[in-house]
Amino acid sequence: MPPSMTVRANGPLFIDPVGGLTRAANRGLTDIATMGANKVKEQLYPDHGRVTANLRNHVGGSLVKDFHAQIDAGEVRYGANIVYARWVEGISTRNKNSRFKGYKMFASVRDWLMRGSPEIDELFRNALLEEFDS
Repeated sequence: MPPSMTVRANGPLFIDPVGGLTRAANRGLTDIATMGANKVKEQLYPDHGRVTANLRNHVGGSLVKDFHAQIDAGEVRYGANIVYARWVEGISTRNKNSRFKGYKMFASVRDWLMRGSPEIDELFRNALLEEFDS
């Protein structure tokens, strides 16, 4: 009789590997988007983009669809970004005709996220561990 081997896999990773990885990735992305939104909000203080705190209240990070998270000024939660967010960020057509070039808060957070950091790795690691530890 030829030698044979049997492998038995057990646990959540092997029950639904695609769904589990998708949930873990989405959870990690949601956490990263929330952290990024908080970093944008930190930049909104009096005399630096904050007058009424209305823009600050609209900034948020959320999951738009699988594997796609977004940080915005109200688009996902309220249906549209707050009207003057583009001007405060510096990407409005009004900025071209004025001395105010914007604070570039979202752009600086995007650049920070693109550089990567141990915090980002930790959020993904925690999401994976929570998904497959249960």
